[in-house]
Parts: sequence; C-alpha cells; structure tokens
Amino acid sequence: MAVLEVTNLQVNLDSRVIIDNLTFSVESSETLSVLGPNGVGKTTLVRAITGLLPFEGQVKFFGRDLKSYSRKQLAQKVAVMNQRQEITPGFKVKDAVSLGRIPHITRRETKKDFEVVNEALRLAELEVLQDKTLDTISGGELARVGLARALAQEPEFLILDEPTAHLDVGYIADLTELLFKIKQEKQLSLLLILHDISLASALSDRLLFFGDDKFYLGDVDEVLTENVLESVYGVENIVGVNPLNGKKSVWWNYKGQ
Repeated sequence: MAVLEVTNLQVNLDSRVIIDNLTFSVESSETLSVLGPNGVGKTTLVRAITGLLPFEGQVKFFGRDLKSYSRKQLAQKVAVMNQRQEITPGFKVKDAVSLGRIPHITRRETKKDFEVVNEALRLAELEVLQDKTLDTISGGELARVGLARALAQEPEFLILDEPTAHLDVGYIADLTELLFKIKQEKQLSLLLILHDISLASALSDRLLFFGDDKFYLGDVDEVLTENVLESVYGVENIVGVNPLNGKKSVWWNYKGQ
C-alpha cells in the first residue's frame, strides 16, 4: 500500500513554476530520497505535500486526499523533521521532544504520552542528555532532538528535510545508524531530502532527482548513473561501488587545478 501518492503536482511561487507535473509514490516501509541542486524545489515539495503551500494536482496520504485531513489528523500520521532546529535558551531536551505529543493530547498529558517521549529519547539515544538545555548541546545532538520530537508524534510516515545539514561526517554517520535502527524497529516509511548522493544511496530503496526540466525516479541502481548526474548537476562524475558498504557512491570532477 502506498503511504504517499503524488499525482501531477504543480507548485507556483510568485508566478514562477517551481514544480511541474510531478508524479511519484512512497510505499509502505520504503525509503525514498529526493535530490537535486539548490533551488530546484526540494523543500518546496515538502511544504506542498504537507499542506503548507497551495498546489495543483493531487496528494494522498494512506489513500486519503490531503485536503480532507485537519492539521491535527495529519500530524498524527505524518511527522516532519525540518533542516533547522530551533534553540530556545533554557529549554530542556526532554521538553523539546515532548512537543511531538501535541497532536495527541486532548486535555492533559497521560501516562502513554510520557512513555512515548521516553521511548523517543531512547531511540534517538538522548536519555543521558534529556535534562540538558538546547543551548548547551552540539549540532549533532540537536539533530537527534529534532528526530526524537518527530518520533514522539508516533508517525507512520516520516519526512526528513536535509537532516544532515551542517553536520560533520562523524555526526552524519551516527545519524545514519540511528535512521537504520529506527526504520527497522518501527517499520516506518521515510521521505528524505538530501544533498549527499552517496548517503542517499546507502539509505534508500529508490531515488528521485530534480533536474532543471526533468525528474528521474527509480531504484538506486537504475537512476544513480553518470549520465543522470551530469544531466542534473552539470558536473563530470564517476559512479562506483563503495567497498566499505557495497553501495553506489559518487566521485566528482570539481575542476580544480
């Protein structure tokens, strides 16, 4: 069953077409990564399919039209981890994660709410940091707070908009390991917005590339090719297999002297 179905999506901003006639789906327990140069509409896609931007076409979650969901109903099924995590001085990690329970709370927090938050802290490996304040932890730890808050929503579908932005390679490796663990434990479907193509190859079942005037969608082996990458990015490249993980990786000609 498809958890997300997007059909003939068009998004216009300031009389300019940002996304034109895009059709794709995300299946149950699948990970789909969206890639492409800056400014082609990847974050616009996230905002449109979650109802934050007007669009033409059709978007369905779990077979139901997006427009039939209230904000609260959608947030009970779909969680978004944004690329920037807000930092409120003095605000504790556990309190930030607890915000993910808002779509489920009617009058007051219940025992289940506390249990779900504790489970999210465990999954994101934040238990030892739960009483720290957001302004005293690292960027990588903040990323895990954002992930834990999304998990506290108990979503069936998780959207991560550039979750590795501004992180060094060690934190990226840690976050990648967490995503593998969480997907295995929770059987979540994931939509990832990424810039790192080799990382997307390691994490994903399928890839969706945004080119200037064309989309490339398919299994990793099908679309992660030198011709597709040169068409999308305009840079000479070599695609090969990373001997450390057996996944396709990319080497770029950065045109240095």
